[in-house]
Amino acid sequence: MSLRTKRKKKSVLLKLNHQDCYFKMRLIPYVKQGPGVVWLVSLAVAKSKRQINDWLNRRKKTSTYRLDAKLTGKSGNQIQAFAIRQLRQWYSELPPGDSLALRCESALPDKQFQVWQKWFERNEDPGWVINSYFKSFYIYKPYPVE
Repeated sequence: MSLRTKRKKKSVLLKLNHQDCYFKMRLIPYVKQGPGVVWLVSLAVAKSKRQINDWLNRRKKTSTYRLDAKLTGKSGNQIQAFAIRQLRQWYSELPPGDSLALRCESALPDKQFQVWQKWFERNEDPGWVINSYFKSFYIYKPYPVE
């Protein structure tokens, strides 16, 4: 008897120490492809949990539009490092046949893409596929060979 793989949303919320800001990162099953699923990774920084949730769920509110046009730049390195650690952990928990997709959705996606691209090329697994047209990163977890 085999165990059924559960594919539920996952999220991590972090309160930044030196600022009154919150950082939220979530993993949702985005597209089902055959036996596997493409998981979408999203991350946001804002002054309140409500503002983050409104932005992640794309609600039509003023706080969502403000967060689209705003950059929170004082704690960028801390957030990037935490996001990479969390990505690695989620990748290790993925069942074989699934994949992760990370899109650059900040106020300045070109700048965010350049930073992430340098990081992924230098420090991460060469299995990451970098798509400059869509400003996204993608990795597939293969089935183990027996």
